[in-house]
Amino acid sequence: MKYERMFPAEVEAQLKTRPIAIVPWGALEWHGYHLAIGQDALKAQGIADRCAEEAGAISLPVVWCGFQTMKPHAGFKHTLEFRDETVRTLAREYLEQLDDEGFKVIVIITGHYGGLHVRALKEVAEWYQLKHPHLRVWALPEYEVVTDLSYNGDHAGKWETSIFWHLHPELTDISRYRKDLTMEEQGVGGEDPSEHASPELGEMIVNAIAERVAARCGELLAETQN
Repeated sequence: MKYERMFPAEVEAQLKTRPIAIVPWGALEWHGYHLAIGQDALKAQGIADRCAEEAGAISLPVVWCGFQTMKPHAGFKHTLEFRDETVRTLAREYLEQLDDEGFKVIVIITGHYGGLHVRALKEVAEWYQLKHPHLRVWALPEYEVVTDLSYNGDHAGKWETSIFWHLHPELTDISRYRKDLTMEEQGVGGEDPSEHASPELGEMIVNAIAERVAARCGELLAETQN
């Protein structure tokens, strides 16, 4: 269920039965020549929606706010870089607002993996959890629950390309991948997507993420009811 498309009575009914909110988080950032600029955020939105379906939860609209992007790291354009403080403030206020609405489990799934960006979200989640023991707050990059399946996060490489190809084939064009450039020169990290990516691989890993996040959401909700 998508929060922005629900009527008030539907939200209120959900809060009585499955008060779980999933917030996707991403960036507007260069992802090679073969993926759309909004890859991180649109990927996170698609995964959050799938997780919500699996968990019987509500997904929120994506937060477009990335810190430690490819712009300061490698000078790639078409990227919006926000400050650490901005990410932390937004995360804190989302948690405050969703807590005030009555959600008992709040999950932030980030599709942008800058280490400092991920750290900011995790630290805010941990801080809020300590201050509000009646809640369960969990922040994670989507790959965190499937590292045993060899997905540890990449940048427009095999895995991100596969996931995005599955979720948004209209925004994935592998023919634009530049074989005349190195992966580093075109802002791609990980395994060569032109050789290793596929929408089928993306579907497999998205399904695994959704199943595992949903299972953990159920466990977290049970903890709030004890």
